[in-house]
Amino acid sequence: MLVESIVRKTLGLKDHRVVCVKEIAGELTVELALRRGRKLPCSRCGKRAAVRDRLAGRTWRHVPLWGISARLTYRPARVRCPSCGVVVEQIPWTEGKSSLSAGLIHVLAIWARLLAWEVVAKLFGVCWSTVASAVRSAVKYGLAHRDTSFVRHIGIDEISRKKGHVYMTQVYDLDQKRLIWSGEGRSEETLRRFFEEWGSERTAQIEGICCDMWAPYVKVIKDRCPDAVLVFDKFHLVRHLLEAVDQVRKMEARALKAKEPALLRGTRYLWLKNPWNLTPSQKQRLGYLERLNLKIHKAYLLKELFRELWAYKRRGWAARYLKKWFWWATHSRIKPLRDFAWLLRRHEEGILAYFDLRIDNGATEAMNNNAKQISHRAHGFRIPETFALNLYHCMGQLPLPQTAHRFL
Repeated sequence: MLVESIVRKTLGLKDHRVVCVKEIAGELTVELALRRGRKLPCSRCGKRAAVRDRLAGRTWRHVPLWGISARLTYRPARVRCPSCGVVVEQIPWTEGKSSLSAGLIHVLAIWARLLAWEVVAKLFGVCWSTVASAVRSAVKYGLAHRDTSFVRHIGIDEISRKKGHVYMTQVYDLDQKRLIWSGEGRSEETLRRFFEEWGSERTAQIEGICCDMWAPYVKVIKDRCPDAVLVFDKFHLVRHLLEAVDQVRKMEARALKAKEPALLRGTRYLWLKNPWNLTPSQKQRLGYLERLNLKIHKAYLLKELFRELWAYKRRGWAARYLKKWFWWATHSRIKPLRDFAWLLRRHEEGILAYFDLRIDNGATEAMNNNAKQISHRAHGFRIPETFALNLYHCMGQLPLPQTAHRFL
């Protein structure tokens, strides 16, 4: 098969033809031209119209052939469209003013989902900005063509972009486990930006929202999406409880420091781990400490009793048990547990909403870990827009531009 035939098939040419393929300075240059007598599609409306004139020649980088760099050269035509006037033709192997062919965008974008952009650039002999441009084009296409009609349950959380409490707000589709929005910061303005971009029509379709108890998020959700069920994530609640238990351990360790400094040394994970995850030696030491009637043991028992809340099937029974656990915690004479109990009381409605709509941010936490891995393999991102672009590309399940030939 001739190189001209390969180029023609991979580009899907119908109104154009391959004039010749030359090797210039170790690079393949493919010269393209119009087929005579053809009407060409308008780049705005897609209707076919007669050619009016030709523009200056343009060049596009194309997919390397057998490791040899390739370029496409062509003089775009202007058509006299009855609806749009005189406009440039719709060029089938590219989109807009991009200097990359659709095939190269497709290949670079696929590899950029798997590797750091710098690595992809070295593999294909291009610069980092070329890969970034390919990803940007792919994400633009994907956001315009993704299906968001079935987004009913969303999870909202934040991730740290770099040291110094620099955060990104992440909004996930909990049903399809994909990223649907990413924005810099974790303030009210950040989340309001999401609802503004998402639009009132799609917002009205949201049935449930799961997030932590971060006040700015809660305020915006109640304001912009009042009809959705707001569920406070049970994993964040358990995290607050574990912090309270660990605080009790630290307080008691300080109190015992003078008499028995080694009694609670190295016991942090004895009290925080699930009982079935303890090693034999940890179980043995925990059994010994349980007989000493320590405050940390009482906090540990309350932590294990709180686990039973999530086993209830009905909201009413869960509410009764939560009320009972609240009494135990507030009468335990352990301040960190009392504080946690009052935290539950202040957010009781959102906690019990879990039994109306059983959604949580377990999938969100997993996707946040994926986002951190993406950041680590790129050694971090200086610009939040670039980080968000990479997250959309790798975690948004966005469709890629269709090409006549799949290279991967």
